[in-house]
Amino acid sequence: MKPTAGIHSVRLLERSLRRHYESIPVAAHQYLVRFCDGPVLVTDDLGSLRVDVVVSDERSARHFQESFHSELDVRAIATTLDVSWSRGTAVPPPLR
Repeated sequence: MKPTAGIHSVRLLERSLRRHYESIPVAAHQYLVRFCDGPVLVTDDLGSLRVDVVVSDERSARHFQESFHSELDVRAIATTLDVSWSRGTAVPPPLR
């Protein structure tokens, strides 16, 4: 996710997710957050947030995307985010 205007909104969103959901730091600028569908890895990259999740099938992927978009609507007030979805080929170690 990248903000369309400034990185401050990314920092606020990342902090809001960590405050609202149980979170565990795993590395610098990286947290496991227990989202409603299970654990997600949130990485605060320079100017963007990366969210990694492991799902079992297409239906679960769609459900996570819908749930996460709803969460963004609540938490990213007064900013617009550019969200892109992709499928990785490897599971990040903290999600194994």
